[in-house]
This record gives sequence, structure tokens and C-alpha cells, in this order.
Amino acid sequence: MTQAVIRQEEVANKRVALTESTWVALSRLKKPGKTFGETVADLIAEHQARMLERDLDAIDKNAHYVSWDKAKKDLGL
Repeated sequence: MTQAVIRQEEVANKRVALTESTWVALSRLKKPGKTFGETVADLIAEHQARMLERDLDAIDKNAHYVSWDKAKKDLGL
């Protein structure tokens, strides 16, 4: 007999006050079948991806690179 695994979703327990214009803008971004929480989570993920890309571009432009072998040696790995 296999044991059933019960998956419990996170329960929203916070409220966020939004201005009417922000609510309208968020409503326009929300896709059918998605919750506002999922929409906000998607926006956060997109923002994090853009920030990572920006940071990596800055590193690529300004950084001094060393070989992985030298980095490992310098770090004692």
C-alpha cells in the first residue's frame, strides 16, 4: 500500500494596500485563471531576472577575470 502525500498550498495571510490606479494596472497584467498572488510572484521573478541580467552585464563590462583553476587555488578549493 502506498502512502498518499498531501500537498498543502501556502495560505495567503497578508494584505497589501494598493491605490486604485495600481489595482487597475495589476488587474490588466493578471491573466485569466491566475490569482493576484501568482501575478505578483511572476512580476517579482521577472524583476529578479532583469536585475540579474543587469548585474551580469556590469560584471562582464567591468570585471577582471582569472581562470577557474587560479580562482580555486586562491580560494583554497
